[in-house]
Amino acid sequence: MAKRNKLWYKQPAKKWEEALPLGNGRMGAMIFGGVRRERLQLNEDTLWAGYPVQEDNPAAAASLPEARRLLAEGRYAEAQQLVERSMLGSPGHGVQPYQPLGDLFLDFAGEPDERDYVRSLDLNTAVACTEFGTDGRRQRRTAFISAADQVMLVRVESADPAGLEVAVSIGSELRHGVQAATDGTLLLTGECPLRVQNHNNGQEPAVIYDEERPGRPMRFAALVRVFHEGGVLHAEDGRLTVSGAKEVTLLYTSATSFDGPGRVPGLSGRDPEAVCRSVMRGAEGKSCDELLAAHTRDYQALFERVELRLGAPQRADIANLPTDERLRRIMGGAKDPDMLSLIFQYGRYLLISSSRPGTQAANLQGIWNDKVQPPWNCDYHFNINLQMNYWLAETCHLSECHEPLFDLIGQQAVTGAETARIQYGCRGWTAHAMSDLWRTNNVGPNGDAQWAYWPMAGAWLCRHLWEHYLFTKDIDFLKQRAWPLIREAARFLLDWLVADDAGRLITSPSTSPENSFIVPGTDRYSSVSRATAMDITLCRELFGIVIEASGELGAEEAFAEKCREARSKLPPLQIGAKGQLMEWDRDFADADPKHRHLSHLYGLYPGSELTVTRTPEYTQAARRSLEIRGNEGTGWSMGWKVALWARLGDGEQAVQVLNNFLSIVDREGFDYHRGGIYPNLLCAHPPFQIDGNFGSAAGIAEMLLQSHEQDIHLLPALPAEWAEGRVSGLRARGGYTVSIVWAGGRLTEASVTADFAGKRKVRCRGHMLDIDFSAGVPVTILASAEGNLQIRHGE
Repeated sequence: MAKRNKLWYKQPAKKWEEALPLGNGRMGAMIFGGVRRERLQLNEDTLWAGYPVQEDNPAAAASLPEARRLLAEGRYAEAQQLVERSMLGSPGHGVQPYQPLGDLFLDFAGEPDERDYVRSLDLNTAVACTEFGTDGRRQRRTAFISAADQVMLVRVESADPAGLEVAVSIGSELRHGVQAATDGTLLLTGECPLRVQNHNNGQEPAVIYDEERPGRPMRFAALVRVFHEGGVLHAEDGRLTVSGAKEVTLLYTSATSFDGPGRVPGLSGRDPEAVCRSVMRGAEGKSCDELLAAHTRDYQALFERVELRLGAPQRADIANLPTDERLRRIMGGAKDPDMLSLIFQYGRYLLISSSRPGTQAANLQGIWNDKVQPPWNCDYHFNINLQMNYWLAETCHLSECHEPLFDLIGQQAVTGAETARIQYGCRGWTAHAMSDLWRTNNVGPNGDAQWAYWPMAGAWLCRHLWEHYLFTKDIDFLKQRAWPLIREAARFLLDWLVADDAGRLITSPSTSPENSFIVPGTDRYSSVSRATAMDITLCRELFGIVIEASGELGAEEAFAEKCREARSKLPPLQIGAKGQLMEWDRDFADADPKHRHLSHLYGLYPGSELTVTRTPEYTQAARRSLEIRGNEGTGWSMGWKVALWARLGDGEQAVQVLNNFLSIVDREGFDYHRGGIYPNLLCAHPPFQIDGNFGSAAGIAEMLLQSHEQDIHLLPALPAEWAEGRVSGLRARGGYTVSIVWAGGRLTEASVTADFAGKRKVRCRGHMLDIDFSAGVPVTILASAEGNLQIRHGE
């Protein structure tokens, strides 16, 4: 079978990190491919513990002047104690976790023929397949989750003359009940916990249901319909059994009572069982082929926009190895650029599968989670991780998949306006380091400022609104959706900034997400200071966005002028004694020189304040910071490092990080310094976080095409091991679709198609070409042996 854009294995998944993910943006499933027992672990994107609770802390604003005084006096440890004691959230539920819906099991009777086993996921079609047995007894299972019809289809076909005998059951770790009916349906109904309390002391988390006031938490339902060709069906003991069938087909759908982040889900009036039955009625009248065709059309309309091949075509004996065996070859030092093509397309596949218009934004694990208390709540981390999930959306031609993030930002701004007013006495809106389905802004009163205190997330989130406009030039989007959110996030910053003794505007208190420094003259660590590099960069960037957006819209010039004045008073970035870009306002010693976060390098990527051409001194300092941090780290950290090295034009360092990322992680627990990838190619922090998959794909795109300097830069960071290759369908800011072919490490030709008429520079390896584009007309660019660029006219 053809293996390109396909994950495949010679054995079933023994654990969750080996199973294969399916999704339609709303529903997710992990397919294990067991021979005697098939397990499909199930998720639904609105299934969360908790409900909306007001958790802003009115006492925080009163403590702010004292915290600022302590920091001005260099009393960092005392300031941090004050922040943690008085300026975090009020007692409440805190950020609540995303929940696993349950498991669907298929238990097969008899002794199966397990020879010639193959388990696969085809990224070209988003279909998972498990096959085993000889021709006379071969069994084939296919599964996909359709966005078009909102159902998952599982089809089991057998060549065994005796037919299939399979028992179908469904269960959940959450409070639930199951009903089996003779019409071939299984109905699971249940409710989520009121809250899940993670003790952080080695104890099992406390799963607390709503006993005092039943009905507040989320309700959910899952419906299975079993069809069979031949044989008979029995319903008993909460399961369905089919005997003697040649073929068995399952349709599955799920729903919750969620009706918006501001409504108590158990009281919303939305009946998840009724929703499931309505969806099932719409799908069950269609044949398997019809459902597959609709699913394929819908999915490929997104996936097929971009094609990528890195390096020369791989030898057949290597290209046809199972995915896990290819990874182990790379870990042994073998070069396999085509595996990075697969990683790139896998990132695109995962975004399509976990983020569609109308769904929730992809969380820390996309939509795939099997734990009631998952790592870090499987929530939304706004200090890098959620944003990294969407770095590939525009460049990798999946702009529609960006939509759920915009919905989240709009909802977060509602709760964020209350936080700004109550906790900080500021106008506008803000967001902290993490949130959940209920768009909370606080983690509760027991957090560590290192990760719990950071009121700058609103500014970072607004960059995604602006980036979408830059790529699409959708003026209606800018005016109606982006501008109100951008303006009010900037209004918060205008109120939040405070003058220092030199008259500069700074943030105080300030943190650099999740990092700490050594307090001078002590052996103590602190994470609270003033005017961190990331804070100031975000302020400078958001004020700049306001100025540009105001000009584009011809609106609110007076407000833009206030932002321009404030921006002029921000302190510059600084370079430390080691030649590094300083992370804090003073050249503190790092508590952890290899720390996974690279917040002070935000202006290099995903920002664009620092560039090799405009700010060479600062980019050299950024390079030094990267050298100090090293090319290993958690899985997601390596994704960020790929993009940072790409912005520095250093493809060799970038590909080294990518190859480090391809290290299989097979240990349990947490590791904050060395991660990689699981056998199913999901990112290992460890444990699993999906942001590394998305960040790596975005980083690969950034190595091949950049447009942050308002030109189209071809092959800006091409490593030697990608000496030849081709890519089609990448997107550049300004509304351009770009395809590139190269050989011998040099551009062969490129094709650029503009959405709008206008002039744009195209450059490659120091050579530049000014092109006057017409809308919708491809322009072919050729490179001479000396690298000079020219337009090819005619055919």
